[in-house]
Amino acid sequence: MAKIKVRRINREELAGAAILRDVVAAELAAYPASRGTLDLDMEIDPNLRHLMAHDPDGFFTATDHEETLGFAAAHIRSRQCVLSELWVLPQHHGCGAGRALLERIIGYGERSGVREYLAVVPAEPAIQALLLGLSFRALTPVYQFSLARALAAELAPSLARLLPGRDATTDLFNRRGQADIDRIDRVTRNITREVDHLYWLKERRLKAAFVQQGARIAAYAYGGAGQIGPVAGSTPDAALSGLGWALQLAVESGAQEQLEVRVPAPFAAAIEAMLDGGARLEATLMIYGRGLALAFDRSILGPACLP
Repeated sequence: MAKIKVRRINREELAGAAILRDVVAAELAAYPASRGTLDLDMEIDPNLRHLMAHDPDGFFTATDHEETLGFAAAHIRSRQCVLSELWVLPQHHGCGAGRALLERIIGYGERSGVREYLAVVPAEPAIQALLLGLSFRALTPVYQFSLARALAAELAPSLARLLPGRDATTDLFNRRGQADIDRIDRVTRNITREVDHLYWLKERRLKAAFVQQGARIAAYAYGGAGQIGPVAGSTPDAALSGLGWALQLAVESGAQEQLEVRVPAPFAAAIEAMLDGGARLEATLMIYGRGLALAFDRSILGPACLP
């Protein structure tokens, strides 16, 4: 039996953790095929850098006599702890490293006073069994679609004009509109996350839009060359219009040939729109929660590690 130790990792070790994550993730359909290259000089995923900058206490590694077994990270927003990463090298599956890492993250959350835990994970039996064994419950599948840029350019206007909307990027840069975003985040995710919105705008250089329903801002949407979402709305109709804006902003920003969109299963209208628009279903992720009750029927996720 392995003598597993779990310890925090520091900023200087992030590159090695990112390589471990990318090597394991390269085998999964839900993650970019370009991963899996062992290269210490490669650029670290900016999402990981962002999480390390703002949540450094949530990064852990599992070892056995100096040998690295796995890596995990979590971030806290309001009273919710989000499992950002959990990876164990294939040759160490079954040794208990995954459970040890997850238990450390649960402990980190408890010490931080969180009441809810959320995880967006690959639909793989091992990780699901691990979460179920630690009182997490499956909430919903998330369907990961790819949509050709040309098809996105056709689909976007038909969705965006369902409700009045506008590009709100400049407003948000000038610190106007954050109250609307916070309100929508609380409605859809039970959190606020101003630090992440600033990151998407300033570091990821995404564009943002607001959708109006009646007299109120009812949805926000992010889109850029390398990312679609998050999109969230106080109603499903507003969120569906927001999806159109996210696609449109991505196309305008010079998105790659294939756009990647993650839609929770309860958001049926968005799934129907994606399929009708020519999208391909590439992979399925799962949302698990502990102490969490959310519908996910009016949101599009951002990156799996920062949904």
